[in-house]
Amino acid sequence: MNENTTKTEGAKLGQKPTAKFLLKFTIPTILSYFLMGVFGMVDQIFASRNMGVEAMASVSLVLPFLMSLIAFGSMLAMGGCALVTKKLGKNQHREARQNFSLLTIVVTVIALAIASTTWILRESVLTGLLGANEQILDDALLYMEPLIIAGTVIILGIFLVQYMIANGKPALAMIATVSGAIVSTILNIIFIIVLEMGVQGLAIATGVGYSLPAVISLVYFTFARKGSLYFVKPKWDIKAIGRAMANGTSEFITMMMIPVTKIVMNNILINMDGIGVMGVASAGIAMGLMNIFSALFIGFSAGMAPIVTFNHGSKKSHGMESGAGQERRENLRNLYKKGLVMVGALSVIALLLTTSLASPLVSIFETRIMVDFDFLAGIPIYYDIHAMTVRGLRIISSGFLLMGINIFATQWFTAFNDGLVSGFISLMQTAVFTVTLLLTLPKVLDLNGVWMALPLAEVLTVALSIFFLVKMGQKYHYAKPRNLLVQA
Repeated sequence: MNENTTKTEGAKLGQKPTAKFLLKFTIPTILSYFLMGVFGMVDQIFASRNMGVEAMASVSLVLPFLMSLIAFGSMLAMGGCALVTKKLGKNQHREARQNFSLLTIVVTVIALAIASTTWILRESVLTGLLGANEQILDDALLYMEPLIIAGTVIILGIFLVQYMIANGKPALAMIATVSGAIVSTILNIIFIIVLEMGVQGLAIATGVGYSLPAVISLVYFTFARKGSLYFVKPKWDIKAIGRAMANGTSEFITMMMIPVTKIVMNNILINMDGIGVMGVASAGIAMGLMNIFSALFIGFSAGMAPIVTFNHGSKKSHGMESGAGQERRENLRNLYKKGLVMVGALSVIALLLTTSLASPLVSIFETRIMVDFDFLAGIPIYYDIHAMTVRGLRIISSGFLLMGINIFATQWFTAFNDGLVSGFISLMQTAVFTVTLLLTLPKVLDLNGVWMALPLAEVLTVALSIFFLVKMGQKYHYAKPRNLLVQA
């Protein structure tokens, strides 16, 4: 490929980051994440409407496993993408392609190992980790097994789609994701309504839908050789693998926040007196809807990351005090200011939409669960979890205003290849704040304590995020030493 063409492709990431430019790059990513969130809820809708709330609860229990696969794919996608894009910014195109090709192989091998291990231990994982009881174990197994089989391709698809964005093709990445969602929905209709395949049909449709982006991406990177990135013969580079994993750790922890939270939450709810399976189903709906709307600022931050990384690498390549170096530094400052403003706006939008639409959104699901049977009257007795779910969703979504800043901070430092800072923020939020609050608040506040744990964890985390955004501004030249947040 002509090197001048490659430089022209890379220059797209290095141009002045106007609001129009940022929206062009981030809207496809926002839509991709948003549709992935919707995609993740389709199974629960079909399960609740066609098989009952118990089937939906079994799906909800297994979804953390699917989210974990997505988190692992995102770890090497974001961590490796930051490394590769930085090299593109330094005009090290050949090395960038070699690293990209090597990381693709590494991801595939590790994904195969994960799928194989999970298959062997699948029942133990369901009962010992995910919290399945005898009431829903059989359905949970039927839903989990096809996802394990498709696990390798799911991970690969998540990984490669992020590199499409880095290669200046966010629209194609969105098309790949949307295509998967459409195919999955069509297959759900066929498998569930027409063929009546139950939860196993749901899982097969989901596996096929998540696999389609991988197929599209593999074809693109194999045959489309006009961009900066495409498959080449890889060169072994253990340092590149280590850096990609280390830098992507924060993304992994951030993405694991939802499945870890769901696992802990499900285990608490299923053992809570008077709640049980009803609570698991309710939390599945509330967390799924939260995931959809949080995609607004998660997608924005992920879409902006390759631009940040390119300017950071290009700044170093051209020299800090050169004209081009100064231009890249100014670009980083603009990205920081505009990024915070846009994330703040998107957080407000997500909060307003979730709180105002909570009741009609929950009504999409079948929320009645049979709790007893009146033999004298010959009719079942139902309990409706609609009110419980609406209340939970509104409490959880109150954390959106601060979640946007926290997501922005972790993605921002990942883009600078600073996995230590972004990983520390994510680890504290997930492993310390969220888990601790989930284990303690329900003992005092019962079900309300479960819902309140998430927004309170965002409050504690935002202090860390602001501290590091201010502290690291001078080091990475994205803002002046003082008044970093005021500049936004």
